[in-house]
Amino acid sequence: MKRVTPGIDIIDEVLDFGVKKGAIHLFTTDEKLNGNIFLLDKHRQNEVINFGSCSYLGLEFDTRLKQGAKDAIDNYGTQFSSSRAYVSTKHYAELEGLFDKIFDANAIVTPTTTLGHIGVIPMLVNDRDAIILDHQVHNSVQTAVNVVKTRGVYTELIRHNNMNALEDRIIALRSKYNRIWYMADGIYSMYGDATPVEHIYGLMEKYPEFHYYVDDAHGMSAYGKNGSGYVLSKKSIHEKMVIVTSLAKAFATGGGVAIFPTREMARKFRTTGGPINFSGPMQPAALGAAIASAKICLSPEITVMQEALSENIKYTKLALKKYNLPLVTQSESPIFFVGASLPKIGYSIVNKMMDRGFYLNVGIFPAVPMKNTGIRFTVTRLHTFKQIESMVAALAECHAEVLKEEDFSMEQIYKAFKMKAPLEQKLEEVMVAAEKQSALEVQHVSSINEVNKKEWDSLLGNRGTYNWEGLKFLEESFAGNLMPENNWEFDYLMIKDAQNKPVLATFLTTGIWKDDMLSPEGVSVQVEAKRKALKDPYYLTSKIVCMGSLLTEGDHLYIDRSSPYWKEAMAILLDKMSALQEQHNAAGTTIRDMVSGDDEMNAFLMDNGYFKVGLPDTHVVDSVNWTNKEEFLGRLTKRSQRHIKQDVLRHEDKYEVELVKNATEEEIKYWYQLYNNVKERSLLLNTFHLPYKVFENMAKHPDWEIVALKLKPELEKREERKPLAVMFSFLTEEKYNFMMVGIDYSFNEEYKCYKQAIYQVLERARKTGKKAVNLGLSASIEKQKYGAKPIEVVAYMQAKDNYSLEVVHAMNVMQPANV
Repeated sequence: MKRVTPGIDIIDEVLDFGVKKGAIHLFTTDEKLNGNIFLLDKHRQNEVINFGSCSYLGLEFDTRLKQGAKDAIDNYGTQFSSSRAYVSTKHYAELEGLFDKIFDANAIVTPTTTLGHIGVIPMLVNDRDAIILDHQVHNSVQTAVNVVKTRGVYTELIRHNNMNALEDRIIALRSKYNRIWYMADGIYSMYGDATPVEHIYGLMEKYPEFHYYVDDAHGMSAYGKNGSGYVLSKKSIHEKMVIVTSLAKAFATGGGVAIFPTREMARKFRTTGGPINFSGPMQPAALGAAIASAKICLSPEITVMQEALSENIKYTKLALKKYNLPLVTQSESPIFFVGASLPKIGYSIVNKMMDRGFYLNVGIFPAVPMKNTGIRFTVTRLHTFKQIESMVAALAECHAEVLKEEDFSMEQIYKAFKMKAPLEQKLEEVMVAAEKQSALEVQHVSSINEVNKKEWDSLLGNRGTYNWEGLKFLEESFAGNLMPENNWEFDYLMIKDAQNKPVLATFLTTGIWKDDMLSPEGVSVQVEAKRKALKDPYYLTSKIVCMGSLLTEGDHLYIDRSSPYWKEAMAILLDKMSALQEQHNAAGTTIRDMVSGDDEMNAFLMDNGYFKVGLPDTHVVDSVNWTNKEEFLGRLTKRSQRHIKQDVLRHEDKYEVELVKNATEEEIKYWYQLYNNVKERSLLLNTFHLPYKVFENMAKHPDWEIVALKLKPELEKREERKPLAVMFSFLTEEKYNFMMVGIDYSFNEEYKCYKQAIYQVLERARKTGKKAVNLGLSASIEKQKYGAKPIEVVAYMQAKDNYSLEVVHAMNVMQPANV
């Protein structure tokens, strides 16, 4: 079984895709830079104006900073290679003294902002404290928090800037912890929105336990008296807060600085902040430039620079409004994010803009949800009004061109970002949509009863448990149940070309999923403990629109790849899933059980805003035509033969194999008990328990076969002779689909019930004349011993936001599941 590591492998694939699209990991080729125009990589000949710089005041070209760096090198060399625990250059003392004045607080310089967080947070947070992270807080803060999570410090995430949720969590946690640290950014780096400083200060005054930790990297120098940053432009430093900020953005040098309300806190950090004492120091050049920058911040000149930047920000907002571009966040920051929705749209716009002479960033997962891809750009003091005007005009043209090329509407973008579209624009989109024509005919119905049985089965009927009869069974079983997770919505899609030939067919279900369903078992253990502690079985659950269902597995998608319309048909499928997501107020969409290694399909789905995750391998025994045990064993490896003889065949004559017909209510109840035994032992795919109705319906359905394994009477020691194992399988014309098993584990060690169950499933498939057996997911090592071939499958997912994904991913470091 190959599972994609949550986080790293997904991010790697998404960003590598961006590299291949020519949108990220680029290089300048100029010999010398002086201003905001440069040449970008060897493949492009034209210069581009840089709208991707975070040096908001343009100080990197200031002669005073350059001279400060040169003087420091001349006097101290390129590096003063000593740990600060022993000796620091004189530049540190001068620079920290200047920062004390800038912030009117106590400052310690750090080699980088990230190392600042890694040093400050373990020093600041005690084991009896709790941490609440804004789920969009910078990755460097989350990295540092992982250090204290290993000590058992309680940590949780809340939705971005949700002050009501924050106060609720403060109230819930304040009696359990000494201090509650809320960690956030001053200005968020992707959308450019800001932390609600005044509200947070109000909470600090209201709750003695509540403290504030903020990364103000994008506010430094661009805001506040003496360039003290965004947060301190609103309020002076509070006794219950700590700020860490960056010197690599508007301050225009390098390194970071930690700002404390008391001298004692700064002293303690100076002695205990590991990266401060034991990491390499800042180079003299950076320190020399920083001193020059700090002196500018302490001069009246900083106000003039900030005002010039502010005028450029205002002008940019007016230009965006003039050209009707979908600006996602209205703020006063120099960061702008124009919605694109799908990655393919974002990549295409960025490349077109580079061709027209403007460099902008693509905002992509994991910084934003895949479906919330956008064009991120920044303005600095160095931009002229003419540059801004020409860039925004070009952006409007490229944006419109790409939407037309991709057959995507502005209204869809507004919907993806949950923004209200201008009325006149919405009307225009409706008119455009009315003019669209397709060579494909789309049938979309909500019950299998509305689908032609013969046609459906000819396309999908022999792949698994989802032939026409199997889907009718599912519809009847997942309706009218008491628990909401056991009631599903069904949708069926069949797309045909002008000759009435099917191009695509599939079915979709919408229901409640556990957000940790595809996570490692260790993560699900933590999530389940949290659900139990909260007494909330729906904690970290979401409504999902899924291709296929949670009770089917296999290739749920019929797609004729020889058709010239297959990509158009896939686009219709994705549009339908998106529409159903809105209709059912679902959190995301999932395309399940796609065969791994299909590069063309992978590129198509990633272009359209889906990221790939690994699933447990599925398993198939592709032939059961042996005539005796010796022939069966001859197909296995020597090692597997020994296993089957020792653990299976040795016990075979101890069992009585019963094909159950006309089951009683008591028998069905017992089956359900055995099923739950297995379900509660495995969190490999963490789903809700199936409803009892499923087992009632299986018992009377002609295509479901139920086989019970009982000990022979002479071996049975219980008062009542009951099955040790029950196997539930669905039969199609050619395949035997083993779907689930129930086990009495008190007998499993002695009689190897589970292993016997797999063998008897294969025997039943052979006796019923089936060509192959689908053995399903999980237990990969065990199933391969019987000759099953593992098939690597993947799912593709898309979510409205990354909150649940980030909460679950944050549990990869073990921590207590307190409330």
